[in-house]
Amino acid sequence: MIVLTFAGSTWSWDSAGPIALWVVFGVFLISYALQSTFSITTTPERRMFPVQFLRSRTMILIYFSTAAAATGLAVTIYYIPLFFQFTRGDSAIQAAVRLLPFITLNIFFTMFSGALLPVFGRYMPWYIPSGILMLIGGVLMFRVTSTTSTSAIYGFEILIAVGAGLTQQIGYSVAAASVKPHEVPAAIGFINVAQIGSLAIALSIAGSIFQNIGFSDLKAALAAYNFSDADIRNALAGAQSIILTQGDETVIGIAVSSIASTISKLFAMIIAAGALIIVSSIFMKREKLMLTPAAGA
Repeated sequence: MIVLTFAGSTWSWDSAGPIALWVVFGVFLISYALQSTFSITTTPERRMFPVQFLRSRTMILIYFSTAAAATGLAVTIYYIPLFFQFTRGDSAIQAAVRLLPFITLNIFFTMFSGALLPVFGRYMPWYIPSGILMLIGGVLMFRVTSTTSTSAIYGFEILIAVGAGLTQQIGYSVAAASVKPHEVPAAIGFINVAQIGSLAIALSIAGSIFQNIGFSDLKAALAAYNFSDADIRNALAGAQSIILTQGDETVIGIAVSSIASTISKLFAMIIAAGALIIVSSIFMKREKLMLTPAAGA
């Protein structure tokens, strides 16, 4: 998260800081994988990461799908308000209000799928519409511009809200029902990593894309005006840049259009997330489980 946040914006990608962090990350990741696999200084029952679940097709596919739903939630909640702040001049409160359709329907369909899942017992059918709706919503958001109507954006975000909501929490129940009774706490933790960990990683990746592609696109769009790199970075950070506060209408229009285009590109992540859920659902078992409601920590 640190290297994705600062590389390209504060440090250049080929500088010592990012390179050192990537190396340290790689070494620690490999060390942790070996420690968990061979239970070094611990036991298979007490190791932090339940490696045995990586042998289960169901657990892996549920992990991927939960992570994808978390990505749809995180990117939309963070960048839809930012889009409205740049393109409509909304205050922070006004931009947050724009999320109400998304939040309301996301919560409703999270509860809806959670309540009906134990009734039907089959989990695979929930993932198909979830992936399709996220994919469609992501494609539509990927195509928005600074002039796209507010009502259209509401509609697009609702598609993502419903898609992510359908599978946002059901992974907990499926995971708990797919493992041995003594492994249920580990299964809940496994899905917690998929949901909470992936949410944080998705925001880090989105932030890196926004800062790096946004800087490149905005600098190219304003090349004729000789703004400094610092001015362009500040414009991406908000309204404190002279580009957005002191520029003429032409400059502001170019800047807003470029930034809106950058934000729309972030929804390629939701397109990929929706596609991942669809593919995962295809390989899920067509089984019926004895399911009970479960929730993450």
